[in-house]
Amino acid sequence: MRVLSIFILSLSLLIASPAYSAWQLDSKNSSLTFVSIKKGTIAENHHFKTFSGLINDSGLVNISIDLSSVDTNIAIRDARMAEFLFETESFAQASFSAQLNTSDIDALAVGSSEQISLKGSLNLHGQEQELMLKVMVAKLSEKNMIVTTLQPIIIKAEDFALVSGINKLKSLASLPSIAYAVPVSFVLTFSQ
Repeated sequence: MRVLSIFILSLSLLIASPAYSAWQLDSKNSSLTFVSIKKGTIAENHHFKTFSGLINDSGLVNISIDLSSVDTNIAIRDARMAEFLFETESFAQASFSAQLNTSDIDALAVGSSEQISLKGSLNLHGQEQELMLKVMVAKLSEKNMIVTTLQPIIIKAEDFALVSGINKLKSLASLPSIAYAVPVSFVLTFSQ
């Protein structure tokens, strides 16, 4: 009888204790965008249609981007970027990872937000670089939060072996110039 009582007490403590649950990226309510500049003054907005992510129970963030899902609103340009810039046959995905402090997320009250500096690693086109991001985390409810860039992340082509790809795009489109750095912004919605 005593063993049964201890078991029931232990089970009730486990059920009553809050367990940290992973946060799943809701890509339908998220966006990942970048701006390219051609001919020195013409800026154009682009985005990726397919990406996924998770913040696991230890606070490890993993975001994966399907590079063939690039959407520039021009089909031939999308195909050329996938083939010649991202070289998706060899490098189908880009990924970002970082470590969050889960207690910071748990301590965030519903309806409040906090600015966080986040150090992470971007793997793109076979190259890996550390990035510093300034993000705003807003807790919408106990089970929903949004993470958004406070300022764009500048991705330089030379850091990810993308210069020759940009040069190829420039040649194919008969453009005098395409910028070798692009600002990237995101709004990521997570739910538990």
